[in-house]
Amino acid sequence: MGKPSSSGSKTVRKGRRQAAPRKKAVRKGAVPTREELLAYLETAEGKITKREIARAFRLKGAARVQLKGLLRQLEDEGVIARDAGRAVRLAHRLPHVMVVEVTGIDELGDLAARPVHWERPEPPPPIHLAPPKGRAGPAVGVGERVLVRLRPAEGEPGYVGHIVKVLEGAPKTVLGVFHGSELGGRVISVARKQRTEFVVAPEDVSGARDGELVLAEILPARRGRHYGLKRARIRERYGDVSDPRHISLIAIHQYGLRTAFPPAVLEEAERARPFSLKGREDLRAVPLITIDPADARDHDDAVFAEPDPDHPGGWHLIVAIADVAHYVRPGSALDEEAYERGNSAYFPDRVVPMLPETLSADLCSLMPGVDRPCLAVHIWIDAEGRKRRHRFARAVMRSAANLAYEQVEAAVIDGRPDIVDPDFRDRVLRPLYAAHEALARERRKRGALEIESDEREIILGEDGRVADVRPRVRLKAHRVIEDMMIAANVAAARPPPVRPRRG
Repeated sequence: MGKPSSSGSKTVRKGRRQAAPRKKAVRKGAVPTREELLAYLETAEGKITKREIARAFRLKGAARVQLKGLLRQLEDEGVIARDAGRAVRLAHRLPHVMVVEVTGIDELGDLAARPVHWERPEPPPPIHLAPPKGRAGPAVGVGERVLVRLRPAEGEPGYVGHIVKVLEGAPKTVLGVFHGSELGGRVISVARKQRTEFVVAPEDVSGARDGELVLAEILPARRGRHYGLKRARIRERYGDVSDPRHISLIAIHQYGLRTAFPPAVLEEAERARPFSLKGREDLRAVPLITIDPADARDHDDAVFAEPDPDHPGGWHLIVAIADVAHYVRPGSALDEEAYERGNSAYFPDRVVPMLPETLSADLCSLMPGVDRPCLAVHIWIDAEGRKRRHRFARAVMRSAANLAYEQVEAAVIDGRPDIVDPDFRDRVLRPLYAAHEALARERRKRGALEIESDEREIILGEDGRVADVRPRVRLKAHRVIEDMMIAANVAAARPPPVRPRRG
C-alpha cells in the first residue's frame, strides 16, 4: 500500500499524549528497599541504568555495591530485565528504545505497530506512533520496520512511540526448496535468474522437511558478520516441491505479485459501508442477468435488452457494472492497494484478486437475488443499431440469474428447454440476441475490424497436472456480451450533447 506519513490524523487522543515524567519521593542516601526500587522503576521515564538509580537515591560507596546485588537478585527472579547499554526496566514493560514493525492504521489515523521480536505467550501491548512535532516526520508504510523511543501512554494501555529512524521496508522473502541437515538446512531460491542460497539455523527451520517448497524470510546480518551465506527463517511450508499445484505459486512469486493484503486494507474491507437507495435509480424489477465463463469466481457486469416502444425496430439496452467506487474511496488504503496491484491475476487453480475477497467475491459481485449498488448506462439504438441517445445513472439492481455462455447458447440457439425456463428465455435471452444483431449490422456498415484469435483452454486433472489443451469454443453468446460492452464504452467516450436552454 502507499506510505502514509507518520503524522497520521490531526486528531490526537488525549491518552496518547506524551506523559510528563512523574517525580517519586525517595529516601536520600539509603539503599532502597525492594518495594521502593520497583516503585521507582514503575514511574521512571527514559533510559534507566544503575547510575541513574544511584543518583536518584544519592547512593555512594558501599551502598552502590548493595544496589548492584539487589538488581542482580531481581533480574534472577525475572522481575526486571536488562537491555543494551546496561539499561534496567521492569520485565513486563517494553524497552525504552526498540525496533517495531508498522502493522496498520487505527481508527484515528495513527500508525499502529508491534515489536519485531516478541517471544511471550500473551499478545504484545499496543504501540501507537506519535505524530512529529514542528516538522514532517519520515514517511513509513505498513510492513516497514522503524526504531522508536517508547513512553507509556497516558490514560490507556500501551505505549506511544516516537520514530527515531526508518530501518528498512517490509521483510524480504524468498520462495525456494528446503534441504535439511543436522545444522538446520539451506533454502535454494526457485527463481531462474537468481539461484541464491540461504542458510537456515535449527531454531528457524519451523518443522520444514527436506524437499519441501517453503517461503523464507531473509534475516538481517548479525552485527559484525558480513561473510558467508545470508540467513533465512522458514515462514510457510507448501509441501513437496514436485506437486504440480505449486507451479502457479512459483509464478506468483517469480513476478512479485502481491498475495497478502495489509491489515489496514482488510480492516477497511470489513468495515465496508452499506449503500442506500437514496439518489439511486431502482432497477431491481428489471431482469438484468450476468453471463460469464462457467468457472468465473465473481460477476461484475450485467445486461438487459427490450424493444423500444417509441421507435419500432429499435432497442433499449442496459449495461450495469458493480459500483466498486462506493466501497473503494479515493486515497483510502483499499484504493492505494488496488493501484499497486493494477488488476486481478488469474491462474488455472487460483486467483490473486485486486481487492479483498469480502469485496471482490461478495459486495462487488452481482450475485442473483441480492441487492447490489451499480453504475448503469441506458442506451437506445434504432433498428440499424445506431445509437440514438444514452444516459448514465447510479442505481441498485438485483440480478435475475447468473448463466454461463454455454447455458445461454444451448437455450437460445439449440432450444434446450432444460437449461432455462422457456418464458425466461423468450423474455430475457432472445431480446439480447436480437439487439446484438442490430449492433452487428451497424458495425458491418461502418467497416469495423473483425478480429478473431484462437484461444486455448487448459484442462487440469484432479492431481493438478495438465490433462488437456484444447481450443476454446467461440460462441455467439460471447459476441452478444462483447457488443453490449462495446456499446457501453462508446457511450462513456461520447457524452450526451448539452441541450440549449430555452428562452
